[in-house]
Amino acid sequence: MHPLTRALRTRNTSSAQFARELRTLAEQRGEHVNPQKGDAYRWQGRGKGQPRRPEDLTQYLIGEWLGFDREAVDPPTWPHWLESDPLQQPPDHPWTPNGTLAALTESWEENFMERRTFGILTGTTLTASLWKWLTADPAAAGQITSARRIGEAAVAHVETRVRDLWHADDLGGGGRLLDESAASLRLATDLLRNRDYSDAHGARLYAAVADLARQRAAAVFDVHNVCPDALFESALRAARIAGDDALGANILGFWAVAAYNTDRPQDAETMTTVALSSLRGRTTPRVEAMLTTRRARARAHLRDQGCWADLDRAEHLLADAGDHQDPDWAYWFGAPDIPAARASSHRDMGQPDLAAQQFAQTANLYDPAYVRDRALYLSRQADAEYDAGHVEAACSTASQALDLTETITSRRTTAPLLDLANRLRNSSAPEARDFHERAHSTLTA
Repeated sequence: MHPLTRALRTRNTSSAQFARELRTLAEQRGEHVNPQKGDAYRWQGRGKGQPRRPEDLTQYLIGEWLGFDREAVDPPTWPHWLESDPLQQPPDHPWTPNGTLAALTESWEENFMERRTFGILTGTTLTASLWKWLTADPAAAGQITSARRIGEAAVAHVETRVRDLWHADDLGGGGRLLDESAASLRLATDLLRNRDYSDAHGARLYAAVADLARQRAAAVFDVHNVCPDALFESALRAARIAGDDALGANILGFWAVAAYNTDRPQDAETMTTVALSSLRGRTTPRVEAMLTTRRARARAHLRDQGCWADLDRAEHLLADAGDHQDPDWAYWFGAPDIPAARASSHRDMGQPDLAAQQFAQTANLYDPAYVRDRALYLSRQADAEYDAGHVEAACSTASQALDLTETITSRRTTAPLLDLANRLRNSSAPEARDFHERAHSTLTA
């Protein structure tokens, strides 16, 4: 999404209203600027013709209207300076137990479509946040005591809930997790704020909260195709208070997936590089392979040939993973994931034939229980087959994916299938017309 579009949506302002208010501001400032609705569309890359860059004077007026300090407006970098939109930045809570609990509370008290839940962290703001994660003092995980003491049974119950939700996501996608992860996150956050517990139990509760916040953020991305930075950062804060750098790196890995799938591959590359650097020599080969694969995907989105070296390294690391004791949350990363990432990278690098071949080789490697992942990669295979000119094969593969969508809730999977159906609309092949009709009947009902 264009940064200006996002800024206007945050303010519930239409392009026409924005143009009117910008004209009013220009009149108040005595500036000879007369933007129209069509100009506002073109600045966002919408409408007919190529995206337009507003003249410098207009950009300063846009910045003033959006609430930027004048020095923050950098016309030559349009539209990137808009990514620091004040209304989209999460509150700057300290990286302490109290600050972490405040950030977590906002993540479940706000409706997930509200501004603060989807605060954008990018560029220098993202770098500052990652630096705080790397340098925050783990000793800050002190007690917050205001009620009766909880013990092993309560902490273990929360941890069991975290594990149950992992597998619910495997089976049904993010739709199942949106409400359940929010409820569990609220319960665990309330325990941290209102109960008494030992340091060891407190660290485990913060780790559980970190994973619950990560799950909720990933579910929001899976269902709504947005990258909820404030939720991911809250999860990262809790992992730091727990003193669990590996868990924090895992959160960055999932955050990177949401970032590179929402047109922010450079941020994703930064996240994964920081995660790998933070754990070098201090984690298992499986975890390092997972993070290296995530960086490869970010680099593929950047059309960086370095993605292939990352995938080769990930394969070597995973081959050595068998004799190591992995964190429980790393259970899902295994044999199919690197070939699937390689296939997706061929697709991103404009090599649809290679992508289709690799996806086909990967299809039978996934455990049938991982319904969402199987549907996702089948949809990508179908897309690659279509781009390679194999319409009949694309329809067959897409139909298999469509069968699986009946049991999951994942916009990340269904949106590409609907897009493929629309592209097949004018095909003369009978199977193309059949898939178009079935996809619209199933996915738009």
